[in-house]
Amino acid sequence: MHIPDGYLGPATSGFFYVVMLPLWAAAAKIVKRTLQARQVPLLAIGAAFSFVIMMFNIPIPCGSTGHAVGGVLVAILLGPWAAMIAITVALVVQALLFGDGGRHRDRSQLFSIWRWSCLLSVTPPIG
Repeated sequence: MHIPDGYLGPATSGFFYVVMLPLWAAAAKIVKRTLQARQVPLLAIGAAFSFVIMMFNIPIPCGSTGHAVGGVLVAILLGPWAAMIAITVALVVQALLFGDGGRHRDRSQLFSIWRWSCLLSVTPPIG
């Protein structure tokens, strides 16, 4: 679900910026160590796929929209840290080129997408 632009205040945006910086650093370090050269084009295709399917918004009540993400597919193929990078690229391109979303909500949106779809999709069930 999209967080509308202007919905989150500067303090919340700043909080998620502080939360996401070490996660982005960890993702870069882990992906650099684990991703093989032949898998890099797959990461780019995963980011492009995520970007394309995120552009199809479905209206939901209370003035927001929902959409598919594609992060689960990238997480299954390349791991949750690579999925974070792919989703980050897709969200940045959406915000900067198409004005979909905004600069201030992307960090909180990315944290939510990564935690609930990418990370949990590859976590084995308990029990």
